[in-house]
Amino acid sequence: MRFPKQRLRWKIDLCKALYEAKYSKKDIMELFRFMDWVLVLPEPLALQFNQFLQEYEGQKQMPYVTSIERMGRDEGRDEGIQLGILQQAREAVVEILRTRFKRIPKTLVTMIQKIEDQAFLSKLLKEAVLVDSLKTFRQQLANG
Repeated sequence: MRFPKQRLRWKIDLCKALYEAKYSKKDIMELFRFMDWVLVLPEPLALQFNQFLQEYEGQKQMPYVTSIERMGRDEGRDEGIQLGILQQAREAVVEILRTRFKRIPKTLVTMIQKIEDQAFLSKLLKEAVLVDSLKTFRQQLANG
């Protein structure tokens, strides 16, 4: 990596210029994303940059979401989507069973609610539609 301290200086100067130019928060985030990609810093200088940002934003009262925070937020969003998909699949299995068999033991619902495997839930969804009894469904559930 050539001239890492110079890249740090450029990144700080660009950062200040963005805030001073009064860009929208959305534009600043997009430009920061580009800066993070183009002006990669070694870890010690990246920490220095983040410290600079915290102090500068404190003076300007403008929060910046760091690259690491953005990645964490994106991962959290993706994880939330995945959890939502799993929950919808669980609810669909239970709803189909209730529609077909009217009453479902709470223990069976609890077992379904604990399933974390999307492929298995997909299989159970098909089973819920086709199975001839709750007893058979419970056996399919137990066989995993």
